[in-house]
Parts: sequence; C-alpha cells; structure tokens
Amino acid sequence: MLCNNKEHSWRFAIGGWGAFVVAAILFLIFDYDIYLMLGLLTAAIILTIGNAIYVFYKKPNSRAEKK
Repeated sequence: MLCNNKEHSWRFAIGGWGAFVVAAILFLIFDYDIYLMLGLLTAAIILTIGNAIYVFYKKPNSRAEKK
C-alpha cells in the first residue's frame, strides 16, 4: 500500500531531488548550461540539509508531546 505523501517527513527532499533530476534531463536535452545545473544541484542539497534538520528537530519534539 502507498503511504500518505502529506505525512511523509522527507517529502520536501524527495520533491527537490525529483525536480532536480527532471530539470537536469530537460536542460541536457534542450539547453546545456552547466552553471544552471550546478545551481539546481546546490538548491537540492540545501533543501535536503534543511529537511534533515527539520526531521531531526521534529522527532524529539514529537516524542516529548506524546508523553
């Protein structure tokens, strides 16, 4: 069964990497610009780091709320 995507804690990172892959493929096909692809890669990495901080910050807080 599929899980609910709105409750998935890594949904922003998955979406960011998916957008990077799609954009990189489209830029390779239509307009090869290495600096734009590096910018998209940097944005995906920053989004993943931010999401990791959010996930690790939220887990201890959610455990404290359950007690």
